[in-house]
Amino acid sequence: MPTEPPRPTAAALPKHSLPVIEPAVQVPTVTERPTATPVPTRVPPTPTATPQPDIRPVVGLQVGHWKIEDHPDEQAALRKFSGAYYRGYDEWEVNFVIAELTRDRLEAEGVVVELLPATVPIGYEADVFVSIHVDGVTGAQAATRRGWKVATPFRASLASQRLEAAIATTYPAATGLPADPLGPSYDMRAYYAFAYYRYWHSLAPTTPAVLLEGGFMTHPDDRVLIFQQPERMATGLAKGILAYLEAYHPADPADRASIGPALLRPIAADTPIFPRADERQTPLLRVGPTQPLVQVAQSREADWYLVFTHGGAWDLGWIRASAVRDTGEPLEPPHPRP
Repeated sequence: MPTEPPRPTAAALPKHSLPVIEPAVQVPTVTERPTATPVPTRVPPTPTATPQPDIRPVVGLQVGHWKIEDHPDEQAALRKFSGAYYRGYDEWEVNFVIAELTRDRLEAEGVVVELLPATVPIGYEADVFVSIHVDGVTGAQAATRRGWKVATPFRASLASQRLEAAIATTYPAATGLPADPLGPSYDMRAYYAFAYYRYWHSLAPTTPAVLLEGGFMTHPDDRVLIFQQPERMATGLAKGILAYLEAYHPADPADRASIGPALLRPIAADTPIFPRADERQTPLLRVGPTQPLVQVAQSREADWYLVFTHGGAWDLGWIRASAVRDTGEPLEPPHPRP
């Protein structure tokens, strides 16, 4: 096993400078003789060029699990999820280093970068959002499970899909890491920062977004990269973001639109929701017209919808497309805005 390097240190975020205090105005003494103030000659103002709007792209880089204790009350349950861990190293420390290195590369190309903690501002908008994470497993899998993966949200816009494709090309090329053979999970695509239909503290649905799991800090080979060569991970991520921006910034609003209908409701009482798109399965639960549903995906033939129950336990399962209707109700969290 390779020798572990010192703990990666996350440099402190830049602090706002204190305001400059101008020196006090000197009051003339009584011995000074006042003089008449000359009348200035009127000089026509010099025309100035009309300032151009700043069209530089804005990229939000979220440091996964950083400051989880600050999650708002609507996400209080998330305060306990500290992420992966390996021999005294918390995941957020690794994520922070990768995020800072990525920020440096993007800013060198003129991109405006915002480093974000675990809590996302309400309706956060940017030209790109990437949530940066690394993985970890325990037991026998720690010796074999490795690799990277990247996921778009459920209901991903065309812009999010393009961002995912760009990073999926540049990241493995820069890092040499294999892809995790299990690929992105439903949990990644249902990531809380993506779930504008569940939480107010989440992205605007028009923000192109992905979640990157950059490697397994519990696997010895991935760990060499994560702890000793994080700049390669940052380079791969930054190149993907820049490739996307070069091709699509500013993105067409239609391409940034979330794909999927408004809230759905079952047409009849006792409508089954299944674990898979197969009526031979035992239903997970049964719902009626009073239960709103969020459609997050559909089968290839579009005859089945993958849905979340809106509110409550947030059950996930498959329902017949013919068994629901589009209500036109807006997709918003089921509780009042904080």
